[in-house]
Amino acid sequence: MDENKIAYLQMIQEPIGRMSTASAIFKGFAATIVAGIAALSYCDVNTCILGLSFVPVLLFALLDIYYLQLEKKYRYLYEQVRTDEHEADFSMELTKDKKAAKARIWDCVKSPSIWLFYPAMIAILGAVMYMRLKGVV
Repeated sequence: MDENKIAYLQMIQEPIGRMSTASAIFKGFAATIVAGIAALSYCDVNTCILGLSFVPVLLFALLDIYYLQLEKKYRYLYEQVRTDEHEADFSMELTKDKKAAKARIWDCVKSPSIWLFYPAMIAILGAVMYMRLKGVV
């Protein structure tokens, strides 16, 4: 493997690492919001405020899906360079073919890092909201 190709692969690897770090941060923020709302639900919290807690969790889910899309596109570029389907030209332009890169929105939603995490967070918020409306908490 020539030095240009190795340097190019390392250059592509950096955004992939940043995307996965951002994903972990989004999940941490979402979990913190849910834990905070669950803790605050035992206080006298307005139901409308409790309902608004869904918004940041949904926004973090959308951001996470977007970053996962980008990560998948970078991984596709990485694979193309690795297998010599793409020349080591140091271009960071990503493919527009989301289907080939498996980076369509549905592909990202089906990822276990999304569908195992965010629906659980929304379910917890829903349960807290339901218990609050029923007067349990």
